[in-house]
Amino acid sequence: MPLTQAEMDEADDLFVSLAFGSGHEKAQARSALEQWAGQDPARLQYLATHEAVDREVDSHSADLRRQYVRHVEAVAQPSGTMAGRRAATWGASAVVLGALVTAAWVVNPVLSSQSFSSAIGEQADVELDDGSRVLLNTDTAGVFENRLRSREVRLQHGEALFSVVHGRLRPFAVLAGDASVRDIGTRFSVRTVPAGVVVAVLEGRVELALAGAAAPVTLDANQAARTDGTQIVAIPGSQPVEALVSWKDRRLQFDGTPLADVVRELQRYRKTTIVLADANAAAYRVTGGFSSVDPDLLLKTLPGVVPVTVRFQQDGTAVIASRR
Repeated sequence: MPLTQAEMDEADDLFVSLAFGSGHEKAQARSALEQWAGQDPARLQYLATHEAVDREVDSHSADLRRQYVRHVEAVAQPSGTMAGRRAATWGASAVVLGALVTAAWVVNPVLSSQSFSSAIGEQADVELDDGSRVLLNTDTAGVFENRLRSREVRLQHGEALFSVVHGRLRPFAVLAGDASVRDIGTRFSVRTVPAGVVVAVLEGRVELALAGAAAPVTLDANQAARTDGTQIVAIPGSQPVEALVSWKDRRLQFDGTPLADVVRELQRYRKTTIVLADANAAAYRVTGGFSSVDPDLLLKTLPGVVPVTVRFQQDGTAVIASRR
């Protein structure tokens, strides 16, 4: 069973004490973390993930130490003035190292970078370097940057479902165009569209922000919203969320959807062009669920759903025309 937000917050508070507390506080935090985890697999995995991040940070601190303090050599039993000079040198080096580590934290360097993509008609399940998972829908591409104090995905185009490993000290964000989606311990999808993005939340909560907008909007489970370049617009009801993420099960869900919109959606899964021959055909409305695995099968089914004909040309182009 996944950890609750309260459980993760409790562990994160103890990790803060373990990292920055006094010797006594660190010992207490270590003992409390061991008791908190017990034999619970999910809690043990959470501790292991945190400790892996700590080791990564420590390794970068060690690199800084090797690069900037290597000129200071330990001398056995220094005495008199030399001892004072050595102490002063070590003190200055420690100050430099502290400043460098602080600067690294402020600069937020990239620890690792990871590109991902899927082809037209393909889905891909990707594990990110931090342990989070991303399910890519058709024709999707992006880059994940695992940073010292944050985690960022730049979704270049397409659609993806994110299952994020919680990390209170290292927030997870998805950037797409002018919009940003900040995870608050959740599962959510992001899709790029010509005018902006569409966000749907399956579990937990996200914060959706738009450059130039007045304030971010918080979305809870079963809520969705879109951006249109200037504002964030809520998509009402819980049913739209199910339809928006039905692609994860390789399904396309339509509810009174104009055929023009159905064709635009279907085109994402098909390499060759779909043509609407007339305005009457474009206006017909489609209701039902269809498999996205074989888009041509859906096209062949259309004449039984709405009054149209579908003709396939030699180059693979599908032409849809009204029968009326």
